[in-house]
Amino acid sequence: MKILFITPDTSKKIRSDFMSDGLLHGLREQYGENVIDYPGSWYMYKDEVKKRNFDFSNFWGNGFTFYDELENFDQFDRANIQDKIKKNYFNYIIYGSFTRSKFFLEEAKKSNSKIILIDGEDNIDLSQNLDIKIAYFKRELVKDITNVFPINFSIPEKKIVTNINLNPENLLAPLIPHRYKTYIYKNQNDYYKMWQNSIIGISYVWGGWWDALRYYEMLMNGCVPLIQNLENCPKNSLYFLPKKDLLETKKNYSWILSQYNPFRIYKKKFLNFKKLSLFLSSSFKKKYNAEEFIQNFPEINILRSNLLEYTKKFLTTKAMSKYIIDKSNRFYNE
Repeated sequence: MKILFITPDTSKKIRSDFMSDGLLHGLREQYGENVIDYPGSWYMYKDEVKKRNFDFSNFWGNGFTFYDELENFDQFDRANIQDKIKKNYFNYIIYGSFTRSKFFLEEAKKSNSKIILIDGEDNIDLSQNLDIKIAYFKRELVKDITNVFPINFSIPEKKIVTNINLNPENLLAPLIPHRYKTYIYKNQNDYYKMWQNSIIGISYVWGGWWDALRYYEMLMNGCVPLIQNLENCPKNSLYFLPKKDLLETKKNYSWILSQYNPFRIYKKKFLNFKKLSLFLSSSFKKKYNAEEFIQNFPEINILRSNLLEYTKKFLTTKAMSKYIIDKSNRFYNE
């Protein structure tokens, strides 16, 4: 199996792409040196990053989760790619960020290679889906189209904790999305420990799109994401996330948020009189810390463990990469 993975062009501007980078990682785990990334996501290779003295703080999220995973950037032969495409050298040609990088697309279409287009952008636009004979994977998918399939973010298997922390310190995680004063974690391990030490983490739909790497970082560390308005999520968005369990969690435990000042944990669009009223009325009710909550609701640790096992099975970069290959094979063989 020979795979050409077209990466975003970083010659002018280095810009991480969670979808493309996650799939490259997963494919490399499955197929090793048989995957050639071109022009090459050099920032994912720790030896190359060290050689170039690159500062990961330039990336969104400080470069956590993906960017210390691959090795030996220079060992892969990226020469004569155009000729190899013309000679049908590759079984698959995958465009990891199709809206940003279309190297050799016309040559690829004329070859015998199976083409896979990945669109991981923060929108529902399908205007790039111009050829219904090509397998197309769209994050934030809201329509049912013959050649377009849903896809989500994913995380490296080795980053997932083995077991949940049975005695976390926080009932609600101290990091509040888009409350930038809470973004204090400059070290990946400290960031992960914050989720490991938390039972529940609040999260929002931001900008009209649903998927966020944060959900997966919570889940892989044993923290349950409490996603606002999840009940309104289209069926093909967050397709692989355990939405049923997360909706049940929201139904059963969203009252926890009434313990906290709504002006500190909600974005303005989610603030309303009802939330303020619940907070004020909670002043007369028992407030739980993490230890007391687990004692009174021990089923929460069962839920956390089940979600962690689900994450190990379905939300890894390897699982997502296998999915796009298998789905594309079925599409092209129909």
